[in-house]
Amino acid sequence: MKTSTLRNAIVSALVVATLVPSRSAKAQFREVPPPPAYALRNVTVVHADGRQEAGINVVVRGGLIEAMGAGVEIPGDAQILEGDSLYVYPGIVDAHGKAEVAFPEIERGDSVRSWDAPRALQGLLAHRRVTDYLTQTGADGKDQRAAGIVAAGIHPRGALAAGLGAAILYRTDVERPWELVANENVGLSMAFQSGQGVYPGTLFGVIAYMRQAFEDAKRDALIRQAYGESPEGLGVPGFDPDYAVLRDAMAGRIPVYFAANRAEDIRRVLGLSDEYGFRPVIVGGREAWRVADELARRNVPVLIDGDFPEPDDWEEPEEEPEAEASEPDAATPDSLEQQAPPAGEPQEEEAQEELEPAAAREKKRIEDIRSNAGRLADAGVSFAITSGGGDGDIRQAARHSIEYGLSEAAALRAITEVPAAMLGIPNVTRIGAGMSATFVAMSGPIFDEDSEVRHTFVEGGYEKGAGAGGSGDAPAVVVTGDWVITFESSGQEFPFDVHLEMDPDGSLRGSATSAQVPGRTSLRGRVSGNRIDFTMSIDAGGQQIEMSAEGTVEADSMSGSGDGPFGSFTFTGKKKPGGTR
Repeated sequence: MKTSTLRNAIVSALVVATLVPSRSAKAQFREVPPPPAYALRNVTVVHADGRQEAGINVVVRGGLIEAMGAGVEIPGDAQILEGDSLYVYPGIVDAHGKAEVAFPEIERGDSVRSWDAPRALQGLLAHRRVTDYLTQTGADGKDQRAAGIVAAGIHPRGALAAGLGAAILYRTDVERPWELVANENVGLSMAFQSGQGVYPGTLFGVIAYMRQAFEDAKRDALIRQAYGESPEGLGVPGFDPDYAVLRDAMAGRIPVYFAANRAEDIRRVLGLSDEYGFRPVIVGGREAWRVADELARRNVPVLIDGDFPEPDDWEEPEEEPEAEASEPDAATPDSLEQQAPPAGEPQEEEAQEELEPAAAREKKRIEDIRSNAGRLADAGVSFAITSGGGDGDIRQAARHSIEYGLSEAAALRAITEVPAAMLGIPNVTRIGAGMSATFVAMSGPIFDEDSEVRHTFVEGGYEKGAGAGGSGDAPAVVVTGDWVITFESSGQEFPFDVHLEMDPDGSLRGSATSAQVPGRTSLRGRVSGNRIDFTMSIDAGGQQIEMSAEGTVEADSMSGSGDGPFGSFTFTGKKKPGGTR
């Protein structure tokens, strides 16, 4: 397919609007279809195992990475995305993420006796499946994709045995919830959760109830086995869906995701697993470091809750500015400069000073949480860093963990291949020709605080990242005012009269008109430093044409390039004299 000109793009939209006048037909073309292919040029690809490939071109088509490598030719029908200086990583996999799930409310009737309540109120809901109550659609995952999260484990909560979780991909364009599901059964979720105003109401009672449930499931299995061997004198055994799930857990066919933060609760989980044979995964694990050797010996993984607390009483030491680069001291080998501090110690030693008791306690608690991952890594425990099922910032939690002893390589695995393997979807973190196009493009190394998500792909579906609008630098130029911006494609020029309004933070909005392009045109974008990034939306006869562009601003001039649904273009702009208003 040959690249069309800018005029052809607009004319095509007008033709469609003219030929399809009916209301129902027009609704089919309200959005411009995605381009046949996407391409990123000259990126650095960082694989989950830490391998790096520089100067790589990546071509995405039909949900797959069509081609990838140095010097790979960019097809003429591909929309070229910003590429130079970007880093392509496997997408983040949130092993304890969030999605819209509408479990029905459990109502307590007036006649319920607290000591003899229905199972649902007591919390034995092992049979419930996230897949049966998932209401999430592709549009609902926009925030996750913008943050670079491509997949998640969704686990039911709020009950002693809350049900069976699922792994989902945050696909972009699906409307039916089950189309998000990548693994319909990742395991049973359990917690030391009391009943809803009924027995069991204490920790002692909860543990006793759990043991009784497992014993009843074992008895149910014996009855079914006896009937199968010799049915004489026995009625046909009924089916109990909760006991069926507990039997799968005891047989090791599914893991049990057990919420536990305190060390003593983790030990209780391990004791129950010894007694009934299930494979535990510790969820939360704030004090997992206290039992790290035991977890490693048993090969029990941990889903670290990345919603780390921020200090209230303890004032963290400010980071010192980086020293200017200098020649390395001959007596100090480069290898020593690269050594990470021992787990549990921040990279920057703060000055020793007397702290108030409350601040000292808080400092110890926060540093233990931040050093948890590093200590688990040192002990050989498998772990993933998660959002905690809420609003935890996975990359921020990983950065804190790195500051307190975790290596960057281990941190990358903890947010990509380790959680993907736990959820039974290991291939979503593989980047290569022929693989699913599921990855994220960052403005810099993924754990740098200033790095932003620019582009996210989930099985070929494209989403602009949260940082796609610019580098995040403060604006160094003011573009508010009236401009003439001329777009050029295949030798043809299209001048627009443009009025721009810029906020102090660099947010940009505006409107444009052109004698050559009928219809309403709006503009939105951002100014960072002296760079301008914007998207123009042209309403041409009911059809929306979007063109994204980026460039630089020098005094009263601007220039750059961009892409639209039908090809690439360049632009130049000149501010009108006295155009600011």
